[in-house]
Amino acid sequence: MTPELVLSILPLFYLLSSSFAQEQNESITTSATTESFHPWSYAPICTEHFEALGGPLCVYTNATFANGRGISIFTTPSISESFAAQLPFHDDNVLAEHGINDPRGEEARPWYVTDLPGKGKGVLAKHELHRGDRIKAYTPYILVYMEGELTVDEREKWVKIGISQLPEASREHFFSLATIWNEEGYEVQDVIKANGFEMQVGGVMHIAVFPETSRLNHACGPNAQYFLEPGLLTHFVHASRDIAPDEEITVSYAPPLRFHETRQRYLKDHFHFTCDCSRCQSGEASDHALHQIDALQSSLGNWTPESTASVKKAEELIRLYKQQGLEGFLDTAYGYAALTYNAVGSVRGAKKYAKLAAQSAALKFGPSHKDVAVWKELEKNPQGHVSWMRRKANRL
Repeated sequence: MTPELVLSILPLFYLLSSSFAQEQNESITTSATTESFHPWSYAPICTEHFEALGGPLCVYTNATFANGRGISIFTTPSISESFAAQLPFHDDNVLAEHGINDPRGEEARPWYVTDLPGKGKGVLAKHELHRGDRIKAYTPYILVYMEGELTVDEREKWVKIGISQLPEASREHFFSLATIWNEEGYEVQDVIKANGFEMQVGGVMHIAVFPETSRLNHACGPNAQYFLEPGLLTHFVHASRDIAPDEEITVSYAPPLRFHETRQRYLKDHFHFTCDCSRCQSGEASDHALHQIDALQSSLGNWTPESTASVKKAEELIRLYKQQGLEGFLDTAYGYAALTYNAVGSVRGAKKYAKLAAQSAALKFGPSHKDVAVWKELEKNPQGHVSWMRRKANRL
């Protein structure tokens, strides 16, 4: 999944009033009576039926969600049931219990937003952060079904309804975010395009906007990593390496293991900017390191008798990931190291790197992801793993 963010903050376009949604309610048939649309604050408003989707698309809003933060969802009736079944819609305390949406107040935040030369707004660390420290955890204001049935004009009408039904503070915050097109008449989709993350709910991808997270700028060697947790409808961000006080906190918008030219093209096509981070400034050297990473991973992934895999190569792979500022993606390198050490009969090495792989995978995918369980199982019982002693002759 890639975050759709940009580096500039444009002025507030306008605020939608609740009267817009009321006008739409008068002209569009609602999908439920006032007695039957719980947990939604308004009767869902729906499009026509789409054969490809098996039904219409509807706007669902809970204006009191997350202690009055609010949430709007543009999705199908069947998927709305998947959303409504999530715990935050039934337990008013669950988000705060998980430290989501700043339950301790803004003063407790480990970050602050400031203007940065050439970047617009950026997020900086208030104090020193260590690898694994949580930086942010927020629910979205809006989620939009990723479909191809509506025209841009039609979709704008519906997502405007969703935003108009949010609490005023959330509407204002939404329209303070960055945009890409800056084209009149498409303000809501512009914000969504510039700030959206993909989240799968009900087996279908939706674009979700988490305003606080959208302030994070891009780096090809970021110092933070994020994952999305659909069960809590939350976007989590953690430090992937130590971060100094007043250092900018960054995430990667582009797949960081792609070569320099490919990353630049991706960022230009999707986010309309050219990256000048340290990796991009050393383009050829960075690409050379990526070629080395590819070769090492190919060797370490070869389990034939002719394989040249070794623990030395596994350690070199880890070094290169760190050299390139890819600590947030070290689960792959740590995983190769765990398997390689295990394959030469080193319980200590296997346990060490399996533990690190599990920790890195949790920061990248979330603690409930299957990869975390895989590496924890290897750490628990290396000798029972299929890789045990598979490379007896390749100890070095």
